[in-house]
Amino acid sequence: MDTTSLLSFDPILIASIVLMQVGAKHLDLELTEFQKTLIKNQLIQAIILFGIIYIPIRDVFKTFIIVAVIYLTIYVLFNENNKYNVFSKQWLYTKGIIKEYNNLKDKYYKNISKLI
Repeated sequence: MDTTSLLSFDPILIASIVLMQVGAKHLDLELTEFQKTLIKNQLIQAIILFGIIYIPIRDVFKTFIIVAVIYLTIYVLFNENNKYNVFSKQWLYTKGIIKEYNNLKDKYYKNISKLI
């Protein structure tokens, strides 16, 4: 393994990273209400995310797979309103994240008690 390639750095790359970090915190963009609504659109967010991920990867297929995994994670697995989320409804109810919880066990006992 060549240690000189590990120790070498590109000063322009480091300067651009520093400028991006500083700019992200202190740059104030005055967006109109339409632009804010446009940015909140899921399709526009997917296009922006695709562009952000495509830049370092430079492979369309891998970028598409990564964006799909991110969207499945955010909008399906960690979305409390989706039926395929990874959290139990009881836990979400006890934490106050969802307002309504229909316990199947209670429904079962209520229906059995009506029959008996």
